[in-house]
Amino acid sequence: MYRLYDTSMTDDLILQQAHDDWKQKGFPYYPKDRKWRDNIFNQLINFKRDTLVDRKNKIIGQAPHALNLAWSYMEHAWGIKCGKMKTPMEIWNDEEHLKKGLNKILSGTFFKQKPAHMITESDMRSMLRRYTGTQMVSNFRPTAAAAMYDIFVDKDSPLEGTTAGTVWDPSMGYGGRLLGAISAGVNYIGTDPCVPTYKGLEQIRNEYGHKHLSYTLLKQGSETYIPEDNSLDFVFTSPPYFGWEAYGDEPEQSSIKFSTSDMWREKFLLQTIKNAYTGLKQNKFLGLNVANTKQYKTFEEDTVDLAKQAGFTHTDTWWLSLSTQQGGSAVSTLDGDTTETKQKQQYMGEYKRPDISGRKFEPVFIFKKC
Repeated sequence: MYRLYDTSMTDDLILQQAHDDWKQKGFPYYPKDRKWRDNIFNQLINFKRDTLVDRKNKIIGQAPHALNLAWSYMEHAWGIKCGKMKTPMEIWNDEEHLKKGLNKILSGTFFKQKPAHMITESDMRSMLRRYTGTQMVSNFRPTAAAAMYDIFVDKDSPLEGTTAGTVWDPSMGYGGRLLGAISAGVNYIGTDPCVPTYKGLEQIRNEYGHKHLSYTLLKQGSETYIPEDNSLDFVFTSPPYFGWEAYGDEPEQSSIKFSTSDMWREKFLLQTIKNAYTGLKQNKFLGLNVANTKQYKTFEEDTVDLAKQAGFTHTDTWWLSLSTQQGGSAVSTLDGDTTETKQKQQYMGEYKRPDISGRKFEPVFIFKKC
C-alpha cells in the first residue's frame, strides 16, 4: 500500500493500522482495467506453449500465464466453499484471522519479510489463499488447455465458416480453458450452470474472442447438452468433484441436482461422457482431467470405467504438472500413496504416473471414439 507508518508505533499498533487500512481499501481482487488485461492477454498469445509439451513422457508442464486474467473476471470465486475449508473471503471478513495473516507477511512466515507499508495486493491475495485451513477453488491453466488443443484438435477439420476445429468443454469453470481455446485458435462450446461464472465467461469471450471463430457459451449442465452428431473434434474438461466445491446454489448444479454419489456418477458423469460420444467425430478424442482424492478415492478408476461403458477406448494418458505451493490445489489428492499407485497400475496398464523427484502430476485420460 506504500503508506509510511510511524516508526514509534508498537508492533500491535502497526498490525492494527495495517488491518484497518486494508479493510478501508477493500478486498484485493485482481485488476479489471483494460490496459492491464490486454497486457496479460498478449503475454498468453505470445507464449511459446510448445515448450511445455514433453511428448516422450506425455507431460504438460507448468506456466501460469493468464490465470490472473481469468480470475479478474471471477470475483465471486473467492467466496466459493471447498468442503469444510474456509474460503479466502471468510478470512478477509474475520478480523482475528486477517490480522494473523497480515502478521505472517510482516514476520516473513509466508515469504520474504515486508514492512507494513510495502505489502501489495499480490501479497494479500497470496496470503488469503495460503492461510492455514483455507482453500480456494481451482482454475485450469490457459497454457495447458491451449497445449492440449494443439495436440488433439485437427485444424484441418473446420466448422463451416471458420478455419478451425471445434472443442466442447462440458464444465467451463473459471475461464482457463476458454482462454486456452482463444489462444489456440479453435472454436469453443462450453456448458456451465453457474450464473456469475457464466457472466464472467461472457465478458472474456466478448473482449478477447476472435471475430472469425465461434464461442458458444451455454448456461446449462453438461448432462443436458446433446451435441450434434459427429460435430466435435475434441471434448476436454476437468469435471467437478462431487461434494467438494460448492460452485453455486443453482438447482442445475450437479451436486444439488444429484444428491448421492451413485446418482451423480450415473446421471451426471456417465451421461456427460455419453453426450461426448454422441458429439465426437469418428476417431476423435475425449480428454478428462480427474484425480483421486481423500473425498473421492476412486474418481480415476470410475472415470475410466464409465468412459469404456459409454463406448470409448482408453488409448492414452497425459500428465499435468501441478503446483506444489500450499493452497495451490483444489483437492487433497492421493498422489504418491503406495496403495493408490498399485491400484492405478491395475486399470491403467502401461500408463503410469511419471516419477520425477519434487514434482506432482494429475492424469488426463484420453479416450477414442472408434
